[in-house]
Amino acid sequence: MIVLVPDSQEDWLRQSQQELSLRYCGYWASLRGLPPTQNQNTVTVQIPIQNIFNTDALKTLMQRIESGELL
Repeated sequence: MIVLVPDSQEDWLRQSQQELSLRYCGYWASLRGLPPTQNQNTVTVQIPIQNIFNTDALKTLMQRIESGELL
C-alpha cells in the first residue's frame, strides 16, 4: 500500500478516544506475479489510480483473501 502524506505529521494523523483518522489518500496494488528485481535501491511500481484504499476496498480485499482468491 502506498499512502500520500503531507509534510507535517500533525496534518496527516488524528487520534482520539472516538476515532483514528488518516488524512490524504492511500492506494493499493498486488505485487504477485511481478518478476523479481535485483535492484536494491529503487523500484518503480505502477499503481492504478482507481485502486484507492478505502473501506470498500478493504472489505473487498478481505473477502477475496477469505475465499482464497489471488490479489
